[in-house]
Amino acid sequence: MATRRTLHGTPYPTPPPDPLREELVPHHAPQPEAAHPTRLLIIVLISLLTLAGLAYGGGIAVDRMLEQRRIEARMGPKPHLAQLPAMELPLGGSRAVEMQVSLVLAPKVTADRVLRYQDRIADRLFQTVGQTDSEILTGPGSAAFLKARIRDAVNREAGTGLIRDIYIERMVVK
Repeated sequence: MATRRTLHGTPYPTPPPDPLREELVPHHAPQPEAAHPTRLLIIVLISLLTLAGLAYGGGIAVDRMLEQRRIEARMGPKPHLAQLPAMELPLGGSRAVEMQVSLVLAPKVTADRVLRYQDRIADRLFQTVGQTDSEILTGPGSAAFLKARIRDAVNREAGTGLIRDIYIERMVVK
């Protein structure tokens, strides 16, 4: 019988092996089978294809970001817009002008600062544009005339220095 020692050096006997216990619990766990070479090759190829796909997707994303930077360098940054709701303004007689307008804001102006006055701006446009003749809005220079009226309405209702330009997205005289 083998003896073991404690930290203090006093030996104590090892209990004898239990023959019934050894039959229930195996001494060694079964060894896993070695990986088949083709299985390993398939796993490596799938991993490489996955990495190649991720690299391709990352390359496309970086290319789009660089393209956006080139466009901004050439044309300047995107303007901050405040889009007014679509309006239909009655003209003299049975005609009306239907329009959709976006305001290009000054650099430090938020859209909320202008859009909180959108009802008052629309009322002002009803007054000024509604009094004009339909020939003015169908002839040359109609966009410039309408932009001047919109600029006056915004400056009067929301304050001056808030907008830089006006985009007329849609203008139809019915």
